[in-house]
Amino acid sequence: MTDTAAIVARFALLLLSLGLAGLPLYLRLAGQRSISRGLGLALGIGSVLAALASVWWAAATVAGMAAMPIADLDWPTLQAVLAATPLGSVLAVRLAGLAAFVVALIVAPRTDLLAGIAALVLISGAWTGHAGAAEGDLGTFQRLSDGLHLLAAAIWFGALIVFLASLGGRIDTRPIIHRLERFARTGTIIVLVLVVTGTANAILIARSGWEPMSGWSLMLAAKIALFAAMLGFAGLNRWKLTPELAAQLPGAEGRLRTSLILETGSAIAIFGLVAALGLRDPAGL
Repeated sequence: MTDTAAIVARFALLLLSLGLAGLPLYLRLAGQRSISRGLGLALGIGSVLAALASVWWAAATVAGMAAMPIADLDWPTLQAVLAATPLGSVLAVRLAGLAAFVVALIVAPRTDLLAGIAALVLISGAWTGHAGAAEGDLGTFQRLSDGLHLLAAAIWFGALIVFLASLGGRIDTRPIIHRLERFARTGTIIVLVLVVTGTANAILIARSGWEPMSGWSLMLAAKIALFAAMLGFAGLNRWKLTPELAAQLPGAEGRLRTSLILETGSAIAIFGLVAALGLRDPAGL
């Protein structure tokens, strides 16, 4: 039960953190300098939810370390573990970053400032899980690789959210066509970064031993399969569905929307697997 709570907390935090970082990161890369009022409200709500998920994650993690249900976790135990492990520092960085994010939304809702703050919150996750437990120079390299992996994933996820929102009943499809065509170039770089850093991270995690049929290995295989599906949908969008939309073929917008929903669903499923992978032993059965 404790493991389930920790996995769900990690998933919620990962989903929210990737969205909060990915939206301003993508919009800044697309040339947008400020956040609209509606999007700012959504990001503000997401920040509050991310803060709650951060506290939930910390409590679930400590409860798992103490082998007790979250309901039985007392404040002295939580405080002692947070003070004696990197969990406390990561939680403090996340909460401070999210508070700064909300202030920036109110005072200066610029995409570059918001992207920088949210990126800090996101990459703090590299100091938890397998990467956080690694030591020495390899540990430092693994955390840097993991952070870069998270940032690349955030940009892709943020782009998908914007693409889907841009298809929301718009009569003029030129803006979404422009976004999709422009992101095609950036997307190639993102895919390369994800492949290189993902491969490096998997090798570093499994270097001390792994079992081909362990839960970790099977989940990793499922993650790779979902990533391949995302690449398939992205290729379909780039080379078939976007040109069809530009040519105003009947039903093109619906087909593109369906493909983007499936691509986004695959991404969210990957986040769920990543939340569980971080708590699995590569050599465990």
